[in-house]
Amino acid sequence: MVEIRAERALTLKSSPEALWPLVSNTDRLNKALGLPAMSPEPIPGSHDRRVRARAYGVPLVWRESPFEFASPRSYRVVRVFERGPIARFEGGVRLEPDGAGTRALVDAAFTPANALGALALRFMVPKNVADLAALIGRIDASLTRVGPIPCLPRTKTPSDAALLAARAGRLRASPADPAAAARLIAHLGESPDDEVVDMRPFELADRWGLPRTGVLGACLHAVKAGLVDLLWTTVCPNCGGGHAVGSLKDVSAKGRCPGCDLDYETGLCDSVELRVTVHPNVRTASRATYCVGSPAHSPIAVAQIPLAPGTPRVLELDLEARSYTVRALNCRRAALLRPRPDGPAELDIDLAACESCLEFRPGRVKLRLSSSAPDLARVETERWREAGVTAAAVTALQEFRDLFSTEVLAPGHEIGVKRLALLFTDLKGSTAMYERLGDAPAYGVVRDHFGYLTALIAARRGAVVKTIGDAVMAVFSSGADALEAALDMQERIAELDAKLAPRPPVVLKIGVHEGAAIAINADGVLDYFGTTANVAARAQNESAGGDVVITDVLRDDPAVAEVLARRAPPAEPFESALKGLTGVHRLWRLKPHRGGSKP
Repeated sequence: MVEIRAERALTLKSSPEALWPLVSNTDRLNKALGLPAMSPEPIPGSHDRRVRARAYGVPLVWRESPFEFASPRSYRVVRVFERGPIARFEGGVRLEPDGAGTRALVDAAFTPANALGALALRFMVPKNVADLAALIGRIDASLTRVGPIPCLPRTKTPSDAALLAARAGRLRASPADPAAAARLIAHLGESPDDEVVDMRPFELADRWGLPRTGVLGACLHAVKAGLVDLLWTTVCPNCGGGHAVGSLKDVSAKGRCPGCDLDYETGLCDSVELRVTVHPNVRTASRATYCVGSPAHSPIAVAQIPLAPGTPRVLELDLEARSYTVRALNCRRAALLRPRPDGPAELDIDLAACESCLEFRPGRVKLRLSSSAPDLARVETERWREAGVTAAAVTALQEFRDLFSTEVLAPGHEIGVKRLALLFTDLKGSTAMYERLGDAPAYGVVRDHFGYLTALIAARRGAVVKTIGDAVMAVFSSGADALEAALDMQERIAELDAKLAPRPPVVLKIGVHEGAAIAINADGVLDYFGTTANVAARAQNESAGGDVVITDVLRDDPAVAEVLARRAPPAEPFESALKGLTGVHRLWRLKPHRGGSKP
């Protein structure tokens, strides 16, 4: 059958950068054009999807390849049909700078499968291209007016107003940040369906211009108020695709991505995210799919391109002064791109044997990509991953542990945490204190000191894992936060002593270390074990009291170095053969200044 083609050129006032977020969201464009919703299913071992839809009463089935796109300039897609009057479709949009505006080209090419398809497509192809071009023109006009985009209709199911108001009242009465709580309540009631399901708290915070911790806290309290449900999303390390479950107990130690045909170890630091979705009783929001491979569905990627063996492809991208990753999804290799002011503006990258780290000059960069086997190459931004609330980070918050004490791993499951910080404390001379004061008064001292420590740990975004006698084990997602908490404990000890008076003051021993650990369910508590926990506990044993002992590993953390430079506690290095551990360990004894300021 003869291919039927159509194209339409436009001159637009808006820049490609302004147009791209709207024009590349083909999911919304297709809905605005009246195209039907689609039902995709993965094809094991392939990044293609098999898609089913019904148009004008005609059932359609096609195999859709991943979009080829380069933000903010162009995208294309190819669909090979298995059922219906169409055999093949290829089309896309190109945006080229034209002064302050844009030259846009919309094109489409259909191959009919039969005579009926040929007859229908002769009319439909020019019309479809003209309709899309007209829609892009209306988007440009709306952007030029700096007004709303009424030409992109979105589904907004109504909420149960009475239930929303009642549960919003619970959230407002909670300790959640009032500004974040108010913004979240308004968002749940007013935003379209696709924005109130599978929400990432840090992305909401960045969009609203509010502190990330405040919005995360509001989301956690909103779960308890019944406004939203908690989701744990396991993210494929190769393609960024996700699978959501409702509880940490349902998170397996191993994940599987059917598209990448990849089994992978789940890690709380990098492959398990906390997200929230509106509670179905408050609002029955759903997310229909109108375009399977839309660039908007891949926020992790700024560009994506298929590669044929031995045939280099060129990508020209405007790269900011930040890190990117060039990833080959089939051979599962990746290279980190780091900015350098005097770096090269052109890079040749063989994805089958690329270096682990390459440098580039920020600005317009030409990437010449090649592979010895068929592959799908992507240029990914680290910004998307940084906007995820990892399970390791959220489970290290005291607020989360207080609200969701039952959110633990399934018994017997062990999941790795690539990096966390553990802090151990102990009361010096506690045995003598019990003998001197008696059991009840001494226990009062221990109890009050637990409250003092818990407040300071929570203030530095940490959480108490457990208490052992009069000792505390705490976890932080950041070594810098752990050190800040440890220094706070010693610098502000006079606050605790004043509360204990006339009982004698206490002397704290503290040790801090960071590294990898294993998360487990220990009698219904999310706990950690491994060498990092052992080293942190042994470092605490080396404390003389009134000091903080840290490891060389912790001290070498750049964020920790900044804390040490800012707070400047006197530091003395020493070496010790830590009990039960091999070798001699280099430690640092910090002597905090008393009377430190509050965080």
